[in-house]
Amino acid sequence: MPPNATASPSHPRIILRSDNLTSSDFGALFSRIFGNRYAETPPPPSNIIIGGVYGRHDGVSFRRMHYHGDFTVTLPDLQNEITFVIPTAGKIIFNHATESIGMSHVGLAIDKADIRSMHFVDDHAHHGISINRHQLTERLSALLEKPVVQKIVFEPSVDLNVPAFQGLKALIDLATGTEFDALINSGTLMPSRLREMLIDAVLEAWPHNFTEALRRPAPCVAPRHVKLAMEFIQAHPEQLVSGVDLARLGHVSQRALQEGFRRFVGMPIVAYQRQVRLQLAYEALAQGYEGSVTQVALRFGFSNVGRFCQYFQSAYGVSPAELKARR
Repeated sequence: MPPNATASPSHPRIILRSDNLTSSDFGALFSRIFGNRYAETPPPPSNIIIGGVYGRHDGVSFRRMHYHGDFTVTLPDLQNEITFVIPTAGKIIFNHATESIGMSHVGLAIDKADIRSMHFVDDHAHHGISINRHQLTERLSALLEKPVVQKIVFEPSVDLNVPAFQGLKALIDLATGTEFDALINSGTLMPSRLREMLIDAVLEAWPHNFTEALRRPAPCVAPRHVKLAMEFIQAHPEQLVSGVDLARLGHVSQRALQEGFRRFVGMPIVAYQRQVRLQLAYEALAQGYEGSVTQVALRFGFSNVGRFCQYFQSAYGVSPAELKARR
């Protein structure tokens, strides 16, 4: 067994180091540090040897792992996260609606909600990051300075010879290196900073449907009448206020307000209202709101619960009921 890294009693360890352990010993070490997250997953065969570094903090995991032997892992439970794999040896095969194969020059972005099993072949090794979908959406929303409701879709297969992916691999090397152990395992500031760096690196390096929006120059500052309308919508999400009433707040015409939203917000007023309400509904459900899905819908201004569920599913890739059941 590898030596245990020291950690403050008030701060749980977030890094696991394995020096070529059997699969059962690795599983026991993993459970001791991170809890039995994969209790329903059948363990790999006992002859499989696992080595490397694995870290996890607040919805983000990162790893630099190698496996001796071929084996398959079945995933009985759906997981609402995206995993990014940079293979360095052998192959990894994800089975979902189709089959995705990662190898030394092919990186994969996999939505784990669609995955049923993974197959490790030819002494596979990889660098990887897995991020909760809500964490990606929340960070993207902060970077774009507006709510993000459309589902983030990453390029499923990439050429790892592109320099950006080598930079992502180098960041994982840094995160899993021994130099960070004392800082990461003994405090709260560095793990949070590292988590944010990993999310930002993925959003910047791995192509997705918001890549162009992230790379655009920052828009001009919205005029006062647009800001007033946005602030009112955010403060009163349950009210579907008309464009006429919102325009009165800034003493402008409805047309002027509509044009301001298209130019500075990038969408019509009604679409922005829906985005704000959906994001607040997601946050309420993710934080364990005790009311029913219908109550959540009504609380945030959706009178048609069926339509609310459709919008929610389209935006987050999970239904309100499924998200509520996970809490």
